[in-house]
Amino acid sequence: MGRALRQHRNDSRNAGRLPLHASLFVTTLDGKPAAPLARCTNIGLGGLRVAAAEGLPPGTPVRITLRLPSGRIFTSLGHIAWLKQTLHPVLFGAPRGRDDDAIFGIAFDHASPSDLLPIARLFAARDQERARAGRIRQLRGYAIHA
Repeated sequence: MGRALRQHRNDSRNAGRLPLHASLFVTTLDGKPAAPLARCTNIGLGGLRVAAAEGLPPGTPVRITLRLPSGRIFTSLGHIAWLKQTLHPVLFGAPRGRDDDAIFGIAFDHASPSDLLPIARLFAARDQERARAGRIRQLRGYAIHA
């Protein structure tokens, strides 16, 4: 992607992202399953990235349900922000039906700060782990037990 395009992205998309590999349930607003074999590959406060067997057109409103590493269920409304569809050349562009034939982004809609708190906690936990790893690196070579 060109440098000029990256500079014009939405600020919420430029926010931090965390790798998160978890099953994801994506439905339309009326409750119909929308993306078979969907799984989250990363998450941020503005949305998440999904790999699935089939994609949805950008702009499609969806409801997502995701189990976070803490065990909490995160549910949000959103819309498809972008789509990259993998095409199988032998079939002249027909998807193969694997769980990674479509990669797309879901932007959260109308999510309040309290709704996003479980995701913010993931970022806080990551920052604590990084700080802990830094302290351990500083102690390398020193006896841990006195």
